[in-house]
Amino acid sequence: MACGLPMPAFAQASRNTDAKEARPAASKEQIDAGIEFGAGYNDNIYVTRNREQDDFYFFVRPFVRAEIGSATTSLTVRGDGEIGRYADLGSENYEDWSLAADGRARLSAAFSMIGGGEWEWEHENRASPEAVAGTEPTRYQRGYGYLGLLGSSGQFSSRLAGTVTRYVFKDVPGAGQTINNDDRDRVQSEIGARGGVKLKSGAELFAQGTFNWRDYDSRFDDWGYQRNSHGYSAGIGLRGKLGEELSGEVFAGWMEQDYRDVALPGVSTWDFGVVLDWQGKHGLGGSVRIDRSVEETTLPGASAYILTSGRVSLRSDLSPRVSAGIGVSGNHYHYVGADRTEFVIGGDVWGRYWLNRHLYVGTSYMYGERNSNAAGFDYEQSRFQISIGAELSPHFAADTPRLALGGSVPAGAYAGILFGQGTLITGLDGPRGQGENTADFGDHGAAAVAVAGFGALAGSLYLGAEVEGTLGGPDWKHSGDRMFSLGKDDAFGVSARLGWATAQRNLVYGRFGMLSTRLRTAYIYEENVYSEAARHTGLSAGIGVEAPAGAAGFIRAEYITVSYDDYDVPASAGAFDNFSSSETQFRIGGGVRFGRAPSADDALPPVEFGGPYVGLEVGHGALTSSNQGTRSGGAELDVTRASRGGLIGLYAGFGAVIDRTYLGVEAEGDVSTVNWNIERDPSGRVYSADHDYSFGGSARAGALIGDAALVYGRIGVVRTRFDIRYATSSQAVRSTETRTGLRYGVGLEIGLGGRARLRADYAITEYSAYDVEYAENSDRFKHGESLFRLGLSWSL
Repeated sequence: MACGLPMPAFAQASRNTDAKEARPAASKEQIDAGIEFGAGYNDNIYVTRNREQDDFYFFVRPFVRAEIGSATTSLTVRGDGEIGRYADLGSENYEDWSLAADGRARLSAAFSMIGGGEWEWEHENRASPEAVAGTEPTRYQRGYGYLGLLGSSGQFSSRLAGTVTRYVFKDVPGAGQTINNDDRDRVQSEIGARGGVKLKSGAELFAQGTFNWRDYDSRFDDWGYQRNSHGYSAGIGLRGKLGEELSGEVFAGWMEQDYRDVALPGVSTWDFGVVLDWQGKHGLGGSVRIDRSVEETTLPGASAYILTSGRVSLRSDLSPRVSAGIGVSGNHYHYVGADRTEFVIGGDVWGRYWLNRHLYVGTSYMYGERNSNAAGFDYEQSRFQISIGAELSPHFAADTPRLALGGSVPAGAYAGILFGQGTLITGLDGPRGQGENTADFGDHGAAAVAVAGFGALAGSLYLGAEVEGTLGGPDWKHSGDRMFSLGKDDAFGVSARLGWATAQRNLVYGRFGMLSTRLRTAYIYEENVYSEAARHTGLSAGIGVEAPAGAAGFIRAEYITVSYDDYDVPASAGAFDNFSSSETQFRIGGGVRFGRAPSADDALPPVEFGGPYVGLEVGHGALTSSNQGTRSGGAELDVTRASRGGLIGLYAGFGAVIDRTYLGVEAEGDVSTVNWNIERDPSGRVYSADHDYSFGGSARAGALIGDAALVYGRIGVVRTRFDIRYATSSQAVRSTETRTGLRYGVGLEIGLGGRARLRADYAITEYSAYDVEYAENSDRFKHGESLFRLGLSWSL
């Protein structure tokens, strides 16, 4: 449930309640229209782990919007569309449209009414957890309406609203059959209320609650379940401002959903949400969104999935002509009634430049990956788009100057050497006997990276391009009745960087690009002996932090992910295994900049790194597990399994600065969805390993670099819970072990201004081995982790 009630009626109310005094006293009429043409590339259209298909596509996005209003009333009507055409995969073509209207009327000095509706003709995204495996995307219609009453008198405020949402899904062709979607058609209704009181501090304390009803057109779905349900949510929250630049609200409560079918378990869980908005100086801004909701599902046996979602975004509006942004998101899907969890991570970088008052060009890069506890459902996807558009209304004043590029460091040319540590991960899919084998493999290794590039500053916005070359890297091998392996020799590539330069000349950036990597593949089974070293293209994305070191030097810490094209490997006579590989890599090092040095007048007070602090971190990393055991026929298995996923955590600590040396201690805890799995279908071993949560402490020691950065090392101990599910054709066991691990790593921390600090932290954790027993046999596992965490902390 979204913070401040889940319904757009209440979201709109929250945005507009404080702005009603700013409404014009005279009537107004405004009409705007525009159109955008673009082209893009998607490297994984069907969001699969193996046998990916890529394609180029073209799109057109028209819109029209009309607004009329006065001091007491307003009405906005809008229409939007998007038409997409693929170069080769014509079955993916789509046409999406929407029509909407929103109105508001002031009834008295204390009360206002809001209302509106929208009707959409959409196609279901292939990455949707509810998407069916049709030969074309599922088309559906969504109708939505809301009506609300807002009240405000003195220190008190109130809201009452209701919504109705209608879904109609179209049947879609499948493999030799038509997939029925009629059992997804439904009406969802909701009514809610919220009341608040303003405190002496200026913040608002509020309580809210909602009731909902979800009624399906079909009494039974295709699996025989009755999915009609009703539920409620209730809780309390706080809304207000933290200084002149930060505002938001937090909410916590409880929600439940009960189902007509006794075979579907009810949902009872915590509800919470966070909305934070930051508006800084020089056109900089950012936001944090955390939300939790109960969503409908088509998975047999599952009543619903609990969706916990979050997003952090930064935006820079340097001038009316240019804007850019970067965002990171995470969505956790926990299915109720089925042993299924998924975590989807997303990242995006975008920019737009207005050529004149009506015409603009834009570009964007989007990355997404899914980590599932079910074998074969992981994926990685990269999309790149360029576009040109026009709008009827002028975007800025006629005398607005063009964008001026230049500036002192970090602008200018540079070169550097980085040391990398990463994990090469491969998803294998291939025939085994009368069935299929789907499994994850991987291991970690070190590399050396040389980089060179050039960047320019437009105010505090950084735009740059970089070339790189890498020597060395990870490799893994499988030893058993089949012998196969994969290793990385070298790589070279190019990337674009988009970032933000702080007042102390530190740089926070996102990056995306392309790599050409030499991979060594070997496969030996029976009479088949295969060995090849070939170059493979990969799309890369990442995030990093740089800090000045001396007059011309810099230190960098960054983390990138690379997704390579998949390929078939001869496994036996007439049979092939498909290798789909990806790589995670942390890099730290330094270099020299050749740009103009800042003037002495630009010097700012140093950042204070001493004292207590608390922080929030989001991360990504890999779990590797050395696995040994005896297989059918007496063959001895020796393999390293691996996969990657996301995490979120909290940390707190204390540090002291002596001269320019930093010494400190820190406690930390995280929850994670990093896991790997293997499945032999229809019979054979099915097992997986999950990192559930971790907590521990460490010591940190480092040195101040300049006046606003800290480079450090860390070493400590953590306790981590691992969940291993192991099943053979005759029995199943589950092992939940909490293991002690030695954690060590490095990081770079910079000041953001005020009491805020940002750090890029990388840690390796090693655990002792243990056995998982089944029947009279056992498998041995020795886990290791390599985790990157991006942390935002506040000095206390």
